[in-house]
Amino acid sequence: MNRCPAAVVLAAAILVMGCDSGPPEAPPHPGRMAEAPPPTQENIVALQPRDMAEQVTRRSTFSWKLPPKVASPALVSFTLAEAGDGDQPIRDQGGPKRVAFASGLHTKSPNGFDPWEPPPGCVVTDEVTDMKQLKANTWYRWSVRAASPSGATHADFYFRTRSDPATPAP
Repeated sequence: MNRCPAAVVLAAAILVMGCDSGPPEAPPHPGRMAEAPPPTQENIVALQPRDMAEQVTRRSTFSWKLPPKVASPALVSFTLAEAGDGDQPIRDQGGPKRVAFASGLHTKSPNGFDPWEPPPGCVVTDEVTDMKQLKANTWYRWSVRAASPSGATHADFYFRTRSDPATPAP
């Protein structure tokens, strides 16, 4: 069987080209990508100290990011409570001793709080008003509540203090 080299080349070319399945799909229109909104933040996010952080300064300041549903809050409050000195925090809401409560944060400081230098207009109660720093090697739970006409949210976070004092002894 003597085959013509031109026929072999032609057959190979047809195999390489494959079947024609029609025109290629057009790339998605830029407007179609914008139709799907990005996922929105649903909960309060701890920025400082991070949830479950350890070796946190004993004179910590707190910051958080509010979700869009309470981005313009009518009320923001902050609570700090002891949560034990073991390997893990005590998560019983009724057990920990409250150390600080602050209200009125929505007016001057809706995204953060320094218990030792509260913003004007903020009301701070409990032991923090007489403390220079938090206890060493202790777990703390900090909570933020926020409310606006479009919704309300609450979140709890935990951290453990370091053993070193926050301020050096004189």
